[in-house]
Amino acid sequence: MHQVSLEEFKKAVESLELLSLTSQEHVRKKYLKLSRKYHPDMEGGSTKKFQEIREAYEILVAYMENFRFMFSEEEFKQQNPILVNVEHSWLEGR
Repeated sequence: MHQVSLEEFKKAVESLELLSLTSQEHVRKKYLKLSRKYHPDMEGGSTKKFQEIREAYEILVAYMENFRFMFSEEEFKQQNPILVNVEHSWLEGR
């Protein structure tokens, strides 16, 4: 995966309608909810929006995975202020 710019990151967070990234499970649940809502086979679905949601999810999961291994919990929170409510169990998985 390529280096994600701040703009791409912000767009991914907005696409998934997230207020924070508390855990990968939280991001996954939001992704599943929105992907069902915008699936092209569903009434009111949109191929473009569905693709946008899928790409946003991939960006955020990769971002969370990469940073989980690079920093201690405190450093992680300092580097990622949007992650103020990080689940401790998620960080322990490293």
